[in-house]
Amino acid sequence: MNYKKITAAIMCAAIPFGMTVLPISSPIPIYAEAATVIDGGTCGKDLTWQLDSSGTLKVSGTGNMDEALDRNPCPWKELKDDIKKVVIGKGVTSIGMGMFSYCNNLTSLSLPNTLKAIDTYSFVGCENLEAVVIPNGVTNIGSSSFAGCKKLSNVTIPKSVTYIGALAFSGTPWFEAQKSIDDPFIIINGLLIYVHFDLSGDVVIPSSVNKICDQAVERRSKITSIAIPETVTEIGFNAFLSCSSLKSVTIPASVKEIKQQAFYKCESLEEICILNPECKICEHWNTTISNTDEGFSGVIKGYKGSTAEKYAEKYGYTFKALAQLGDVNSDEFINSVDASSVLAYYALISTNKNGGYNEEQKLLADINHDGLINAVDASNILAYYAYASTEKNDVMTLEAFMKKEDK
Repeated sequence: MNYKKITAAIMCAAIPFGMTVLPISSPIPIYAEAATVIDGGTCGKDLTWQLDSSGTLKVSGTGNMDEALDRNPCPWKELKDDIKKVVIGKGVTSIGMGMFSYCNNLTSLSLPNTLKAIDTYSFVGCENLEAVVIPNGVTNIGSSSFAGCKKLSNVTIPKSVTYIGALAFSGTPWFEAQKSIDDPFIIINGLLIYVHFDLSGDVVIPSSVNKICDQAVERRSKITSIAIPETVTEIGFNAFLSCSSLKSVTIPASVKEIKQQAFYKCESLEEICILNPECKICEHWNTTISNTDEGFSGVIKGYKGSTAEKYAEKYGYTFKALAQLGDVNSDEFINSVDASSVLAYYALISTNKNGGYNEEQKLLADINHDGLINAVDASNILAYYAYASTEKNDVMTLEAFMKKEDK
């Protein structure tokens, strides 16, 4: 059959009726309607936003995003149900508090590598968001920032993140997947963000932890003592809130800060020993260390002149001074006698004998805070003794001397 002749006949027949017939081999172009901008404005000092008809909200510019506050409400507050995709442009450094909360139809999120912080409640309740890649460079993920995102099962957190706030991912499939039947601790980048077993008795925090985050161990009512490793540098807000059976805790010299109400309402707490004389203790609240809403009836131990002593004095709590680091015989001198004592202890334990030190003496003898008592500690005592014997001006503490030597 001659298809060319048939095609030509059809075209000739169609022309009298006013129809235009394209050759069979020619494609018919189909044009999609371009999305149009439906609203926009500013959302930071140097940031602008646009929402288009496809549901894509784009943020452009440089710097920090505004926060959604009563006095400064989110500019797209009335359009949240229209938002399906969020694209944060390069140059933006923070996502403001609550700015994308309860965007119920949000399914796609793109974040730039200039981002440093995702603030509190930023994406709380975005129930259709399934995945988020947090770019390298972000350091802070705020409290409840992704809480209640019921479908969020895929989360990428870079090594740059050094702070994860309380309940940041609570109520998400991803968070539930982090819970192990064999391990009660959820640790991300060295951050202890949650203890999901109701632990009891003596609990040892793993040495892989460098920060105990906000509310991480709250309401674990059966814990009686906590061993915090020398790797920990910070204890967060409400970290041990209402650990009602906790009786004693020693805060190692590595801890630089104890945040607001870290040991709030620990009803049975009798003694807390703070070994860093310069540890920053949230002193705006008398309940940073407390048994009740009103205060603390136990004993705070620390060094003379320490922040622990100042905190106790400010609120009228009982303070007991520890012997200075290195003063293992508690005679108020640090000298060769203490070094000899440490060597004698080391010799005994090296042959599996009892060295004869009580717990406080062990703390005083471990000069470099490595968890061991040996000839290195004795050598450090002798080095300090030589320094203190020849120093004519103000003599620094052994703790300060060790820090200077480490630099």
